[in-house]
Amino acid sequence: MAKHEVPQINEVSRISAGTEVKGSLISQSDIRIDGVFEGDLIAAGKLVLGENAVIRGNVMCASADIWGKIEGDFTAGDTATFKSSSSFTGQLKTIRICIEMGAVFSGTCQIINEAEFKGMSAEYFH
Repeated sequence: MAKHEVPQINEVSRISAGTEVKGSLISQSDIRIDGVFEGDLIAAGKLVLGENAVIRGNVMCASADIWGKIEGDFTAGDTATFKSSSSFTGQLKTIRICIEMGAVFSGTCQIINEAEFKGMSAEYFH
């Protein structure tokens, strides 16, 4: 995967705590979620999910740091990192995985390669 440039603050999409969003979201930048998101989420950059955040739905992103809760299918093009406070239920496809002690992981994990991820994400990522 190409080196990920650090985005400027204006290039990070954000769903703040106390915000609930339902639907589909496609972002060409990084995204941070501290609220609740229900639906399909596609991010060409990094996903950061805060400690009290919840995603219910399908997620595809370049990489992720997860402190909160995900329920659904999750695909990461590089590393999916589940922090000690995280909870995941679903099917994960990723190139690399890191699960800290204390994290809850309930589901399946399939290690994929870069070519497989590019095939899965071609219609979304430029």
